[in-house]
Parts: sequence; C-alpha cells; structure tokens
Amino acid sequence: MDRLSSVLSAFRPKATSVSNCLFLEFTSHLSLSSDSSYWLYMIEGELILNPKGSTKTDLTRGDGVWLASGLNLEVLLPKPSSHNKKKVEAKLFICEFDFGSKALNPLLDLAWQCVKVEQGDEISQALAPLNALLLSESLHPRCGSQVVVERLAEAYLVQLLRLFMQTKKIQFGLLAGLSNAKLARAIVAIHEHPNQAWQVASLAEQAGMSRSAFSGLFKITMGMTPMAYLASWRMRIAAQRIKQGDKSLAIISDELGYQSEAAFRRTFKKIMGVAPGAINRQT
Repeated sequence: MDRLSSVLSAFRPKATSVSNCLFLEFTSHLSLSSDSSYWLYMIEGELILNPKGSTKTDLTRGDGVWLASGLNLEVLLPKPSSHNKKKVEAKLFICEFDFGSKALNPLLDLAWQCVKVEQGDEISQALAPLNALLLSESLHPRCGSQVVVERLAEAYLVQLLRLFMQTKKIQFGLLAGLSNAKLARAIVAIHEHPNQAWQVASLAEQAGMSRSAFSGLFKITMGMTPMAYLASWRMRIAAQRIKQGDKSLAIISDELGYQSEAAFRRTFKKIMGVAPGAINRQT
C-alpha cells in the first residue's frame, strides 16, 4: 500500500458540502466545524481570514487554502481606495470534508493547520484541470451534478494531499512524516501491520536509519515518539471497529497485538480518554 492510501483506506474522506459564499460586508464571520476539513478557493475578489489567536491568511482570486480542521473565522474585505468607490465583494468556494471525528483521525491532530496554495504555483498548476471541472459542475449545475461534484471534490482533496506530500509543503504532523521517504516506510509499516510487536529498533530498520537518528527525526516531525504513534494508531483503529460493532473487544485487542483484553482496555482509556464502551458517546 502506498503512503497516502495507508491513511485514507482507514480514514476515507467524504465530501459533505460543496458551496460558495458571497461576502459583501467589510467584516463578516465564517463558522467552520472543528470536526471537518476544508478546501477554500477564491472565485472572485480578495479577503483576509483572521482566526483568533493565529496568523491571518490573505486570499486573492485563484488562491486556495486547506484547513486541516475548521474553526470560527473573522472574514475581512479590503477597504475601497479613495479614488475607487466601486462596491467591494468576494466570492469564496467552500468544500467541506468528513474524515471521521477529530478524536480518531490523525490528519486532524493539529488544532489549526492552514496550508495556502497561491495562484500559479506548482500545486495550483497541477490542480488546474480538476479545479476547472469542479467549479464548472458546482457553479453551473446539470443533471446529476450533486453526485458528480461530491466525487470530484473527494478526488480533488486526495490529489491536493498527494501534492502536499510531493512538494513537502507541510513541515509538521502526519503528512510531513509521510512526505519523508524514510519515515514513511516506518509509518506505513505501522498502518499496515498494527498487530506486529514493533519496537523502535525494528521501525528504525524499516526506515533504514539508526535507532537514535530515527527516534529524533520521528519526534521532531510527528510531534510524538514512534511508540506513542503506534499506540495512538492502534487505539484509533480499535475505536473505529468498536463503533462498527461487529467484533468483541477480545477479538479487537487480539487483532491489534495485545496479549490481554485488560491491557488493551487500559491503553485505550489512557489514549482515548474514555473506556471502550463509551467511545460512541465520546465521538
């Protein structure tokens, strides 16, 4: 399995909403769910996204931005110049994606991750044909457009994440780890074989690195140790299987490499914050 598919096969994105929003006021607000990821694209005009406590993002026509998870944003329009009294407005294209709950999906671990794609850069050029098709279907709906738009948006997101990895656009977190060829080999090994009795040494061997070099690079890039990521991935997979309700805890714990259900329960509560039986309420 390839690097990106090793994540998306477990946390498959689903387009839940594709729309466009027209901003006419100098100051507006845009409320985006923290349990969803977003692709925002400037169709017309320019604006500033101002998240509370974080860096502002300027967008002009043709720019886009991926938000790993949403939040409430202040939206600012530029003030008209003294010699140009034309009414200022901006139109923003918004794709919302469901990756599962924030508690389960490692792609949503960072509270605020904003990745801007400027018009004309390498990523924007690669996305141009699919972007044109997505906008055309969305802005000029035809028979079956809703289904077509949703599938195009999902394909667009996968291509976007792939290009982020190829260009090393993201420097921290899971996508950054998967962008590193050596770390990716160890991460994919965890994703594909979570039941294996991995140790730092065996994961470093997968990466083709020394134990110390691997541990240091992994923690700097992923924000946690290799063994912490292994435990986190196992518990997230376990939570999904519990939610599906088709297997007992004993079977799930065995499939994920735990020698006893009691050890599995302790690890689950430590990482997920709730007992396995409460996961449906927690998510």
